[in-house]
Amino acid sequence: GADSARGDPQVFYFGVFDGHGGAECSGFLEDWLHEYIQDAAAEFELQSTLRKRGGAAEPSQQDVLPIIQDADRARIGELEKDLVRRWRRLVGGYFKRFKPAEFSCLGDSREERSSTDGDMLAAGVPMEEVMEYAFLRADLDFVTAQAAKSDDDMIKADQPLNNDDVLYGPSHVGTLKVGGASPFKGGSTGSVAMISTPTPTPFWHPASPSSLLVSHVGDTRILLCSTATGEAIPLTSSHHPSSPIEASRLWRYAATFVTDSFGEERMSGLANTRAFGDLKSKRIGVSAEPEMVRVEMGAAEYSFLVLMTDGVSGTLPDQEIVDIVKEAKTADEGAASVVSFATEVTQDGDNATCLVVRLGGWERRLEGGLGSMGTSEAREWRRLDATDPRRSRT
Repeated sequence: GADSARGDPQVFYFGVFDGHGGAECSGFLEDWLHEYIQDAAAEFELQSTLRKRGGAAEPSQQDVLPIIQDADRARIGELEKDLVRRWRRLVGGYFKRFKPAEFSCLGDSREERSSTDGDMLAAGVPMEEVMEYAFLRADLDFVTAQAAKSDDDMIKADQPLNNDDVLYGPSHVGTLKVGGASPFKGGSTGSVAMISTPTPTPFWHPASPSSLLVSHVGDTRILLCSTATGEAIPLTSSHHPSSPIEASRLWRYAATFVTDSFGEERMSGLANTRAFGDLKSKRIGVSAEPEMVRVEMGAAEYSFLVLMTDGVSGTLPDQEIVDIVKEAKTADEGAASVVSFATEVTQDGDNATCLVVRLGGWERRLEGGLGSMGTSEAREWRRLDATDPRRSRT
């Protein structure tokens, strides 16, 4: 919240969520994930880098945002251990062995990094650790709420307690009232971008440097557009069974990987190996452990940020997406143009959602490289092909 007319514009939050099996999980994330992040930051005792002076926010003496802040490491370790224990008790399977990449309490890769980054890493807390905790906590609460519900199907209700690979009993009381009376068995992917500034100057000002942290689960997508080159820079990768990283993470459960009639590899019937929700697939490793990328953005180094669902990214190449945005007068118009074009050139039933965030180089978005001309012919051909009555479309 803002403490004054100038406020504390340090952190801006943007997210895109794509539900499957219904909208309960994506709606939950839309309404609550930012609260989980805020609560986690408070529990980890993260502080603003803007000093408060006379009721107004004043910039710190640092030129860049501190990636790591001092914290009560022992207390944070207990919070992380408790969260992991709750996952192991509720689900088991994959979660009996999983070690969140950013949790320092489990002797993971962060300890290895501390030897090169200095003692400050071991004592402090990076925002990446906060994000992973928030994602896993939100997912746990959602799954717990679903597991606590009774199934209307009496045949299923009469099956063994552990039939659905999530252990719960009638005495278990969910912490959240999410959705209807029956357990929601679908889930949602999601990508979140958080932009921070070291001064009260907003991140979209041409003279303002900023830090971007992307946290990503599933096959939603985030792109940056370089001001100098005009090129699309992907910040996320799709968490599909075909991904080498995911195949390595889930090697114990490789027997659940199958290929559907369209040649797409799936895990337990799901296209994504990381997602929120998906109650029945948690035990085999469908988790909400976020993949994270940090970008330190110089003043006007990037023109804009694009967040989208796979209804857009599965239809259009990255460069075409950013070139469409370049031709728009505003960020909102750019997002609408991307969705319009994606739905025009395909009959795929997947919903298309797009969000464009203006950055410091917005006014120079057409200067880099070929501007929007590099893909103009390809886009025009795609449009003509889509409207050709002779084209066989299914």
